[in-house]
Amino acid sequence: MTDCAVVIVTYHPNSIFANSLEELATSCSQVIVVDNTPVAFPLHVPQGVRLVSFGRNQGLATALNRGVELAGQMGFDNIFLLDQDSRPPEDFFEKMLAFKKKVDSVTTDIALYVPDFYDRNSNSHARYPVLTPLTVRHVTCKDLTSGPRSHATIAITSGSLLPYSKYNRIGPFRDDYFIDFIDNEYCLRIYTLGFRIAVNCALVLDHAIGSRATHKFLGITVKPNHHRPVRRYYIARNGVRTCLEYIRAYPSFLPLLTARFIHEGLSILLYEREKTKKLRAMLTGIHHGLTGKMGPCPIPDLL
Repeated sequence: MTDCAVVIVTYHPNSIFANSLEELATSCSQVIVVDNTPVAFPLHVPQGVRLVSFGRNQGLATALNRGVELAGQMGFDNIFLLDQDSRPPEDFFEKMLAFKKKVDSVTTDIALYVPDFYDRNSNSHARYPVLTPLTVRHVTCKDLTSGPRSHATIAITSGSLLPYSKYNRIGPFRDDYFIDFIDNEYCLRIYTLGFRIAVNCALVLDHAIGSRATHKFLGITVKPNHHRPVRRYYIARNGVRTCLEYIRAYPSFLPLLTARFIHEGLSILLYEREKTKKLRAMLTGIHHGLTGKMGPCPIPDLL
């Protein structure tokens, strides 16, 4: 068993997650499940798993912070973050820790260590944004090596290794974001504080992003996520808020966000249901992001 902790945030977990939880319980010294389901946790909790149940949806950021801080209080520095629908490959934790050790022998400025990931819904691998103040490009692991100098500016939270010592220097995840763009904001904060993110291209995490599918429209690849209207609200609001707060350090984030919003709008108009409600959620989210209205979504019919 590897000397590490795993923090998993759950929301209405199913039997598939129950099976993976049994395996995870034998992989790291401590597994911490932070449950946002508004009812009692519905699954058996294996030995070696610590359950924190809020009894209501406190948001992803609050749950992540609670899990990381609990792991840190238990004495763990190597803390992995996982979504409930991610499936780590065999020896994932050992290989990620070996990668961290290799990277740390070369540099001390890495705050987050992430694997490549495979989105099983869209049948595609991760595309990492690499930003300078004025430019943005996307890279995959075909463009990177598996060595200590493979860097990305923005990566997803699931599968990442966040040392508690670095978490204490960077600060907690943004509770007022609730969900969505939490990883984007945290990654940009990492870079503005002088740290970087290392990508382990030799390791692939099986992951699922929403209910994503892939379509072609006039030769353009469109990947609708089929998120509920409330998620469209959070994506728009938190994206705008992140852009405003990091515009001086990374003006290049604005065209990146604009391209995403255009893609989201096309996805809704062409391939998704509840078009009117989702577009209204996006527009409301943009307005609230511009005016700084944060926290849980205040509009009942979007929930």
